[in-house]
Amino acid sequence: MTSTSHAKHERATDVVVVGAGMAGLMAATTLAPRADVVVLESSDRAGGRVETVRDGDYWVNVGTQFTEGTGPLIDALDRHGIEMGSLADKSVALYVNGEVVDTSNPLRLLLRTRMTMMDRLGMAIVGTRILAAMPFLESQSGLAQRVRDNLDAKPASYLLKGVRSALATAVVRSWSAQWMGCEPEETAALQFVMSVGLALADPEKIPNFSLPVGGNQTLTDVLVRDLGERIRLNATVNSVRQDGDGIVVEYLAADQPVRLRAKRAIVTTPADITERMVRDLPRKHRNALNDIAYGRYVIVGFFTDEVGRQRWDDYFGVSTPQLSFQAIFNHAAAMRRGDDRKPGGALACFAGGAHADALLDLPDADIVSQFAKDLLIVFPELEGKLHQGMVRRHHRVVPFWAPGQRHSLPTLRDPLGSVFLAGDYQLDLPSLADAAASGEQAANAVLASLSRPRGPDPSTTTPAR
Repeated sequence: MTSTSHAKHERATDVVVVGAGMAGLMAATTLAPRADVVVLESSDRAGGRVETVRDGDYWVNVGTQFTEGTGPLIDALDRHGIEMGSLADKSVALYVNGEVVDTSNPLRLLLRTRMTMMDRLGMAIVGTRILAAMPFLESQSGLAQRVRDNLDAKPASYLLKGVRSALATAVVRSWSAQWMGCEPEETAALQFVMSVGLALADPEKIPNFSLPVGGNQTLTDVLVRDLGERIRLNATVNSVRQDGDGIVVEYLAADQPVRLRAKRAIVTTPADITERMVRDLPRKHRNALNDIAYGRYVIVGFFTDEVGRQRWDDYFGVSTPQLSFQAIFNHAAAMRRGDDRKPGGALACFAGGAHADALLDLPDADIVSQFAKDLLIVFPELEGKLHQGMVRRHHRVVPFWAPGQRHSLPTLRDPLGSVFLAGDYQLDLPSLADAAASGEQAANAVLASLSRPRGPDPSTTTPAR
């Protein structure tokens, strides 16, 4: 830990927000009209796992991929007049044994795809188990809660129980990797079924399933511009600690230690960083943060030069369980309407979980070469039409929980004295929308706390031993 005995002092502020990802930016923009706020971000850019690369009419999200749901994220997109490209009429395909099959037609998938009878049976078992759970995911009945509790106590690998098909096993592992960045043995079946079930469901049933025109970074760019000098980049926070009825934050700026005092803090960093950063955490909070794991990804984005209608235009994603990456996301799908198709496109190839682990330390050129080779296996029409690949390595993306561990999550939803937590791990299904909602909720809770007298908070009196 860097010594702060000679730290320079920054002026005090009402609220300090640690982290400038979607949760932190939404928290800060909610606070800014009513409180003095400073945002501290350790990297040289704001946006966190939201990152977009643009080229002419097209863009590639090389961080988080989609927006969906309702709440503050969608409200902010509407408020800022950001055009949305809908994916409601697009679908997911599966590339297996040399052919691309639309998963919205299960009969074609099972009966007309080149598979052995063992593979057909295995795929049918897995699909039936996922679809059987779907009606219970949102219902509030006692039976639905028991089904969810049962799924939450099992690893996602239970979907493969009794399955002897190598293809079905590869598909389940591919789905787990592409949607959560982990292996089926690592996460609870409930989160797997919720994530994969939404992807396999009719996209028209998913509220606001879309892509902002210009990529997800379109919104974070607007929020960053609105916050202006309130954001401090390259500010590495060492500690956040309670000090009387306020907060002291120690951080490094240009390698110089700085001490900032605030009335409240909102910490939006990943769970393991939060656990190290926030001082005097009660044991139950430390345990709850330690219960959160993160998926990891390697992403390669490609801009393309094709002309005319293409086979992949109606797919927003293609699962590729037999290749070096496990999914292709088609960002241009949101722009495809009828036959009026502009030349070019944008694709992102994803490797997650164990596939990503094996790639993280490889040189960019090796990763791009392998991904480009496999992309041409799926769509040979792209030969000679791929731009140079753009590599991103993500060690922490989607939060997930091992079987039975998510029960500790409610602990993290209450403030720790003057410290409030926010992030995509806080709500029901880790997503960009939930990150935004969590940030806004934390900001509103802070504003409410600033408007009323505060007494001692018993949650801060039992530090971890």
